[in-house]
Amino acid sequence: MSEVRAVFVDLDDTFLAPDKSIPAPNLRLMDELAARGIELVPCTGRHVGGVPQTMLEHPCVRHVVASNGGIVHDLGSSRDMRVVAIPTADIMALYERIGGWPILFDAFADGKAYTEQARFGLFDEIDVAPGLRAYLKAGRTPVETTIPQLLPSIGPVTKLSIFFVDEEAARACREGISALPDLYYVQTSAANYETMNRHATKGDALKWLCGAMGWDVSQTVAFGDNNNDVTMIEAAGDGVVMENGEPQVKALANHIAPPAAEGGVARYLQHLLA
Repeated sequence: MSEVRAVFVDLDDTFLAPDKSIPAPNLRLMDELAARGIELVPCTGRHVGGVPQTMLEHPCVRHVVASNGGIVHDLGSSRDMRVVAIPTADIMALYERIGGWPILFDAFADGKAYTEQARFGLFDEIDVAPGLRAYLKAGRTPVETTIPQLLPSIGPVTKLSIFFVDEEAARACREGISALPDLYYVQTSAANYETMNRHATKGDALKWLCGAMGWDVSQTVAFGDNNNDVTMIEAAGDGVVMENGEPQVKALANHIAPPAAEGGVARYLQHLLA
């Protein structure tokens, strides 16, 4: 594995098991990567603070790609090296289009996920697994204002996490996002559209960080499982999808890794570390 400089990993259902823990093989992998001077880069739709502390504190992890590519963060200096924000005018326009529907319209900024207190009860109505519901509720910062009213007092918004309670609301969200050419969305659960600036993708972030660090893109391996990982999988020197990944994503991969629950990232890399 001497020719590999960096391993980019999605978190949920890729590097992390379904219960959000880090499987033992992946914990051992981090130590091995650190010993070999190979960087592990978490690439997630979460904000930086949503990355497990075990990873943030490990010497093999020096950068984080957050908000699906909206942020590239340097842990050593505690600064965002690259920020691709959603234009405020687009946030306002999208809210005007879809804010009347039964949706959650959560803004990722300042290392937080802001949600309107008035909509918080909708977390109990959306179609997600109980464990994910609890995780989402625990990770939100409720505010008394609307998101548009909040914008002047917070930093750049790098992601909107929009959850809907029914198909009519989902259709309105799709149409509203598609009407704004500077935005795109990926669906990461049955009830959610993650919305970003069209220049903020995991693939863009991977290529940008490679340029900043002097890595050749061919020296990277990327692991993912879902639609928001496609650009990263396609950009990397070796794009790998987990066995538990979405079928349409697996069809694009160079290789398939064992399931996330079994420490599939580490198991895939075993032959390169031998």
